[in-house]
Amino acid sequence: MPQMSSIAPPPPIDGPAPRLDTIDRVESILRAAHAVDEGPLSLAEIKRRMGVKSIRHNTIKTAVAHLSRFGVVTVDAKNGVMWTLHDDPAFWRKRVTKLA
Repeated sequence: MPQMSSIAPPPPIDGPAPRLDTIDRVESILRAAHAVDEGPLSLAEIKRRMGVKSIRHNTIKTAVAHLSRFGVVTVDAKNGVMWTLHDDPAFWRKRVTKLA
């Protein structure tokens, strides 16, 4: 029987961890950019679009790392971050076969 791979546990975080609403906001920003085919966003651009007075760069970086751990974003040090989860049912209908 094949063994399922699991998601690695999160690495230790230096300093305070991002709140769930921060992670959700980063996700919303990346999804919106993907919806209009913007391409990768830099961490600075994500920070600018957060719409808050101040947020630490490391907080954005940690939120992106958290999303990356689940495989919903792709991170490239040169180009930035991009939403990569395919949640369109039509996409999966073409690629997934029915189980038993």
